Amino acid sequence: MIAKNVEILNSLKGQLLVAMPQIEDPRFKRSVIMMCQFDGETAMGLVINKVSADMDLDKLRQKLELKKAFFDGDMPIYQGGPVEAGRGFVLHSSDQMLPESLPVGDDMALSTQISMINEIAAGTGPKYHRIMLGYAGWDKGQLEQEMREGSWFHMTANLSFIFETPVEELWQACFSASGFDAAAMSPHSGRA
Repeated sequence: MIAKNVEILNSLKGQLLVAMPQIEDPRFKRSVIMMCQFDGETAMGLVINKVSADMDLDKLRQKLELKKAFFDGDMPIYQGGPVEAGRGFVLHSSDQMLPESLPVGDDMALSTQISMINEIAAGTGPKYHRIMLGYAGWDKGQLEQEMREGSWFHMTANLSFIFETPVEELWQACFSASGFDAAAMSPHSGRA
C-alpha cells in the first residue's frame, strides 16, 4: 500500500491537482495546482488559477526595485499558495531557461530568479509564463491522505491548456477535460 501511494505521488510531478467541489477552505476552493515536486518527504505545487487582487507586474517590479515593465505592466500576479506568500515563483514554458530553472513537465519549467521576472518585464521572457507569490505544500503523507479522502483529482498538465484557457474558466475546464461535470457533483459527502 505504501509503495503504491509513493508511486501515485511520484507520478504527480508535472501533473495538475484539481480541487473537488467539497473543498471549502478558501485557500484551495476551486483551485488548480501545478505539481512541481515530490521527494518522499514533502509535496510542492503552485496554484495557477488564483489572481492576486492587489498585485500586478508593475507593483511587483516597484516592490523589488526592478526595471520598468515595457510590456504588460498590469499583467496579473497569482497567489501560488499560502506557504511563504512573499516568495516568488515563475511557472513558464521551457523555450527559455535559466541555468537554475527546473523542469516540471515535458515543456514547462519553474524559475525563482529575479532575472526571469526582469526578462518577462522587458518582453524578452518565455512565451508562456505566470508569476506567483507563495506555494502550496504538504508534509509527508498529508497529500496522500487528502487524495484518499477524495479532496483532489489529478490530470495531465498541458502547456497550451494551462496558459491559453482563461484563468477564470480553468477549474471547470479541468473537470470537462476529464469527463466530469463539477456542477453535478455534490459538494458534501454523505454516509449510508
